[in-house]
Amino acid sequence: MSELWKSLFAFGQFMPHGYCYLWKPELVGLHIVSDLLIALAYYSIPVALIYFVRQRQDLPFNWIFLLFGAFIVACGSTHLMEIWTLWYPTYWLSGLLKAITAFVSVYTALALVPLVPKAIALPSPAQLEAANRELQYQITQREQAENALHLANEELETKVKKRTLELAQINEELKNEIAERKRAEEIQLKTQERLQTLSGKLIEAQETERRSLARELHDEIGQALTAVKINLQTIQYSSAATQTASPLQESISIVEVALQQVRSLSLDLRPSLLDDLGLVVALRWYVDRQTQRAGIIGEFIALPLETKLLPNLETTCFRIVQEALTNIVRHAKAQRVTIELWQQETHLHLDIRDDGIGFDVEAAREKATRGGSLGLLGMEERVSLVGGQIEIKSVHQQGTEIHAYFPLSTYQS
Repeated sequence: MSELWKSLFAFGQFMPHGYCYLWKPELVGLHIVSDLLIALAYYSIPVALIYFVRQRQDLPFNWIFLLFGAFIVACGSTHLMEIWTLWYPTYWLSGLLKAITAFVSVYTALALVPLVPKAIALPSPAQLEAANRELQYQITQREQAENALHLANEELETKVKKRTLELAQINEELKNEIAERKRAEEIQLKTQERLQTLSGKLIEAQETERRSLARELHDEIGQALTAVKINLQTIQYSSAATQTASPLQESISIVEVALQQVRSLSLDLRPSLLDDLGLVVALRWYVDRQTQRAGIIGEFIALPLETKLLPNLETTCFRIVQEALTNIVRHAKAQRVTIELWQQETHLHLDIRDDGIGFDVEAAREKATRGGSLGLLGMEERVSLVGGQIEIKSVHQQGTEIHAYFPLSTYQS
């Protein structure tokens, strides 16, 4: 390697190139100045190219500019070598530099050939302007769709607030009736019947309102959002400009999220499975859905029922499971929940167990009677209205078990 390096800088028997010019000052000076200016120009061009590429990171095929820079630097170096060899005949080094320049030149030329069609295919300013106009049109369409969705959401919120106010008024009336019943229960069992009737009507009204809201969400708002999504997809498929794909897909995603939220809210209010396919199918779907959402292990076990359940009993069982699962997900910190439904002779049994942290049942019931959360009292009230009984057992750090059972003799068809 050292011998090769020495040979590159060895003069050998060669004469400096200046002898070819007979060392005439005017001729030597002319070549020196010319080669020097060419070299300086060649070295300044890559600097400009590198600055241009760094400032335009979005420029397609920017590597070709760097390749051109390498080619130009090599060419400039050959001109400096021409000046060097006027006095120092290192022609092996000069030849090696020319060989490197030749390699870079050929490689640049070969790389440029397949690049030309791609460069020609780049959109022209007129095409970009047309694409921008189309994109602006699509943005306008998306804004219109978003405005329509916003109006639909406002209308939905208005309806929900109105129905919620009505239910709140009914709940307030129920609380007043409960307070009155406690003060006069020793001299009034008729007041008890009246309160149970009112409670039953309240629950019936709640279920009616839930069913109505769920139907409106699914049939009206859901269909409107589906139509908006279809229109956006139609625009997306018919659009020729690739620049519009991203905003259109973003609009479709927004509508899809809103549609999923509407569907989820509709299912939470009143799942159609409960009315169409019955309690077992609805509970299996609901338990799987809620436990997967919460990231806990859920198991639903249902033995074949010998008796067809009436709708009010199915609704009661479903709401008890719904309230229990909601509390488990929010407060119990459980890893597993098991729900069993079975018939034993003339009774229907519902059992809900979790391995969470447990809670003080009496304290929770006392808090509910003072106006706190009505979840516990609500479950007990629902069970009582269909003639059933409910037992709640909870042990600290060992979990909770809710066992409800209902007579079937009154409800079987």
